[in-house]
Parts: sequence; C-alpha cells; structure tokens
Amino acid sequence: MNLLDDLENNGTQQMDLLNFDHQSNMIPNVDFYNAIVINEFMNNRIVEVKDGEVVKEGYITKYKLYLVRTKKQGGDWETEVSRRFSDFEWLYQEMINKYGGYIIPAIPEKHLLTKVNLASYEFSEKRRKDLQQFLQRILNHHHLRYVPELRIFIEDKEKFISLLKGELEQNKTIEQKYDNLLQSVKSLWHSSTMTTKGQDPTRMFDGGEKDLTYDETLLLSLSMKGSKLKTVVEEHIITLREEAKTLNDQNESLYSWNGLGSASEEDISQFKQLKYNNEIRQRKINREIEDIDRKFLHKLQYSLFEIEWALTACKRRRNLQQQLLIDQQRIDQLKMQYTDNSSRRDLEMDVLKTKYQKNKDRSDKMSIIMQDELLSFISEMKQQLKSILEEWRSIMKTLSKNIIEDENE
Repeated sequence: MNLLDDLENNGTQQMDLLNFDHQSNMIPNVDFYNAIVINEFMNNRIVEVKDGEVVKEGYITKYKLYLVRTKKQGGDWETEVSRRFSDFEWLYQEMINKYGGYIIPAIPEKHLLTKVNLASYEFSEKRRKDLQQFLQRILNHHHLRYVPELRIFIEDKEKFISLLKGELEQNKTIEQKYDNLLQSVKSLWHSSTMTTKGQDPTRMFDGGEKDLTYDETLLLSLSMKGSKLKTVVEEHIITLREEAKTLNDQNESLYSWNGLGSASEEDISQFKQLKYNNEIRQRKINREIEDIDRKFLHKLQYSLFEIEWALTACKRRRNLQQQLLIDQQRIDQLKMQYTDNSSRRDLEMDVLKTKYQKNKDRSDKMSIIMQDELLSFISEMKQQLKSILEEWRSIMKTLSKNIIEDENE
C-alpha cells in the first residue's frame, strides 16, 4: 500500500470504529490515531484565496499564482501555499474521478482569452472568489474534507502534488493505451453485420437507480422554480432602475427650467421640494437595488449553483450508465461472432470486460453515495428555497408601501 492509499484509508475511518479494551490493555491501531489527527485537522477549516504573483515571459502573461491559506475558525493562519489555476483543475479532476458520486462544486471555466482577462481586475477578482468558494465548499462537505488530495493541496508546498500529477499523467497514459488498443481492434470488425437491439438502461440496474432518477427530476423542478424566482427578481431590479432614471431625468429637466429665470417664487419652491423628494427616492431605490443584488440575489444565485452541481453529479452517473450499456451491447455482439481469427475478437472482449467491470464498480459506488447525498441535499435545498421565497415576499411587502422616507430616517 502506498502513502496515498494509506492516507485515503485512514482519513475516512470513523470514531465509532475504535474499540479500546482497558481491562485487557489492548492498544488501538496506530493508523486509527493517525486518522483521528487527520480528521481533527480538517474539521471546521476556513480557506482564503488571494491574488499572488503574475508569471510572465516578456510582456506576455503565462499564468497567475494564487496564495491559498487555511486556518481553524477563530485561530491563526496555519497553512499557506502558492497554487496556479491548473492546480485547482487537478484537484477538481481528482474529486470527479475518485469521488464523482458526491456533489462537487464547479471551478471557473478556462477559455482562450483567460490570459488577456487576467489583467482585468473584475475578471481576476471574480475568478479568485470562485476558486475560494470551490475550496470552502469542499472543506464544508461532510466527507470530501477528509480526502487526502485536499489535504495535500492546501498544505504541501510543491513536491507531493507534483508527484501526484506525475502519477495521474501515468494513469492517463495507460488508459489511453487501452483505448487505442480497443479502437484498433474495433476497426477490424467494421464489416460485421450483427446488430444489437436497443435496451432500456434502467433495466440494467436495481431499484435504487430509479430512485435516483426521481431525485434528479426533483432537482430539475427546484432549478426551474429557483430560476423563475430569479427572473422575477431581475425584472423587479430593472423596474427600479427605470424608475430611478425617470426621477433623474425629471430632476435634470427641473434644473434646466429653473435656470430660465421665468418661474415664480412659488413655482421655484415647489420645484425644489419635488427635486428634494426625487433625490431621496433615488437614494432609497439605489439602496434597495444594492441590497437585493448583493444580499438576496447573490444568495439565490448560489442556491442555483448548488443545484446545478448536484445535477452535474447526476449527469456523470447517467453518462457512466450509458457507457456500460454500450460496452455490454458490444460484448454481446462479439459473443455471437464467429471468425477464423478468434484471438482478435477475444482480445477486444477482454479489454471491454475489464473496462466494463471497472465502470460497473464505479457506478455502483456512485449510486450508493448519491442515494444518501441527494436525500439530504434535496431536503436542505427545499427549505433553503422556501426561506428565500419567504424573504422575497417580505421584501415585496415592504416595497409595496412605496413610502418616501425622510433623509434622516
């Protein structure tokens, strides 16, 4: 067993596994104490991602380093490492590949203009916040915070994570060799006339899979309801901004008319009072927009992000099921084929069966994890969206009064 496997096994043990018999002076497993230390270290951690050095070649930006540091709540910063965006991508892929049944937050997308946009404060700040949110979400997760890849990411300076990347690339190379072999063998059978009748993917799996399909339908429903509320809120913000613009245009007209010098003192007094009331209303509208946008809309958007992450986990499972179906169909097809050179057929079958079993084990593990993960997540998300909706109704009830408050309120 290598160090990585040892960390993974120890880091996921539970406290109730300890059976210490004081009467017989039995000593608990040392590895279990290591697991307790790991668990204690990763509990209740806060992460901060800060902009670091920008690495350039001449005038061209190559990449940016981010300063990642963590601490216990209420304590001092304990760990500090520099990570580039590709390191975050590595951690994300490790989470997806090894713990795909859990709800894993997304990382910011990478596109062709990233290096150009790094010079933009708005782009850079949003990416920094998204990366920090990604790490904090994992640190808050009941299981993912204990996985060794996360501990290595936030604590090890460079050496070990470079080693893991090397192992990851090596695994990819091995898998690619298998894929190339599979494709080359498949090409030998392109003239086959065998066809396999389509199958219902749900028939390949037990009842738990159908329950997960129902959970995915609930998630889609929650996503639609949340998106509808988001649209209503955004339309309300547009209405408020249009009202603020109308008040501003009216005040500009009043300033212009007042400058003509043809108004009576009574008219000027009324104009001043109107401008004053308009300015108060404008400030009130701006505060309302800021509160709705910064507090309420941000909260709603984050909930929608979480639902999207859960739906992505469901999509990973469905894609894996579909691949299992395709591989099983091909295996059944090969069993029906007869040829003089059966060694090539057998070779393809061996590769397919190995791949199928690996994916089947992964699918079973994902399904078990997701049944528990989605049960608690959907219940929590229902309450969260209900609370957000009640908050919005309260906001609208207050705004519907449309009272112009005094400036000193």
